[in-house]
Amino acid sequence: MTREATPPEIQPVWGDYFDGLRALRQRVRLTVEDTYRGQVLVIEPPEGKVRHWSAQHIRRLPDQAPGKTVLGLSLDDPTRVVLSVEAAETLLPIIGSSVRGRLDAPPLWPRALIVFMAGAVTLAALIFMVLPALAGSLARFMNPEAEVAMGREHYELTRRMFGGEAGMPLRECDDPAGRAALAILVARVSDGVDLPYDIKVQILDDSASPVLNAYAVAGGRITFFDSLIQTARTPEEVAAVFAHELGHVVYSDPVRHTLQSASAQAVLAVLVGDLSGGGVLTATFGNALVASYSRGAEMRADDFAVAQLTAAGLPPSAMGSFFERARATWGEAEGLGAYFSSHPRLTSRIEASLGVGDPPIGQPALTPKDWAALQSICR
Repeated sequence: MTREATPPEIQPVWGDYFDGLRALRQRVRLTVEDTYRGQVLVIEPPEGKVRHWSAQHIRRLPDQAPGKTVLGLSLDDPTRVVLSVEAAETLLPIIGSSVRGRLDAPPLWPRALIVFMAGAVTLAALIFMVLPALAGSLARFMNPEAEVAMGREHYELTRRMFGGEAGMPLRECDDPAGRAALAILVARVSDGVDLPYDIKVQILDDSASPVLNAYAVAGGRITFFDSLIQTARTPEEVAAVFAHELGHVVYSDPVRHTLQSASAQAVLAVLVGDLSGGGVLTATFGNALVASYSRGAEMRADDFAVAQLTAAGLPPSAMGSFFERARATWGEAEGLGAYFSSHPRLTSRIEASLGVGDPPIGQPALTPKDWAALQSICR
C-alpha cells in the first residue's frame, strides 16, 4: 500500500507584517499548519492577534521592495507579509505545493485595461453628449445683451488677431455707397427673420494678408473679410454666404460653439494637467472636439440658407458655385485634416446646394451699380 506524500515541514521563519492601515511594521513569526481545509500560514506577532491565511489564497504581489518578496491575499486586501530572500526560499516551496494554480498574483493589465476603457467611455459621453446638451440649454437661455457683448468682444479679438505687425486691428470698411449696397443685400436675405437683437454686418480690410472667410459670432454679428467679396463673382454668391452665416445666428450656433469650446478644452486641460488651458495638446484636441460639433451645425446652416435664398427669389446654386471655386483653390480636406476642419466636405455641400434647383428668376441681389459699390467698400 502506497502512502501519500506529505508536504515537507519547515522551521519557523520571520517576516514583516503590515496591516495596510498604518505605516507600522510588525515583526512576526511564520509557520505552516495542516488543517482539514488545507495548509494555513500562521502569522504570529509577539503580542496581539494571531492571523491565519489559507495557503490557497496567498499570492505573491508585484515587487514593492527591492530584494524582498511580498505576499498578500489579493490586490484589494491591504495586508502584506514581506519576506527576506532566505525566508522566501524556505517558505514559498511549502506554500506553493498546496496552491491551486500560480502563486503569483494575476497581472494588473486586464484590470487596468478595464479601468481605462471605462474612463474613455465616460469621457466620450461627457464631451460628445453631456457638453453639447448643456451648451445647447445655456445658449437658449442666455440674455440677449450678454450675447451682444460676447459677440462684440469676439469681433474685436478677430480684428486684433488678423491685424498688422504693429498691433493695429484690421480696418473696418465703411465707404458710404458700399455700406448702402450691403444694407440692401442684408435686408433682402434676412426678411422674415425675427431675432432679439439687430443684425450687424461688418467687412474687414484684409488686403495685406487675405483670409477669404466670413463668420458669425454671438449677438447677431456677422463679419466678412474683403478678400471673400473680391473672390465672389456675383452678388448672389455673397448673399448665399450671408444666408449661411445668418443660419448660424438663428440657431444660436455661435453661443453654443463658444460654450462647447470652453467646456471641452477645460476638461482636456484637467486631464493633461494644463490648468491654464493654453497647452498645445489641449488646444489641438479641444479644437478637434469643437469641429466635430460644428459639422452638423454647418449642414443645418446650409439648409437654412437654401430656404432663405429661395424665399427671397435668389438662386441657392450660387452657394454651390462659390464652394466649387473654393474647392478648386484649397482642395478637399482628407483624413486627419477633414476631422480638424469645422466645415463638412465641400463636395457634399456643393451637391446639396446644386441639387435643390433655383426658384423662378427674380430681381438680382444687387444692381450692377450697387454690386460695384460693394466690391469697392474697402477702397
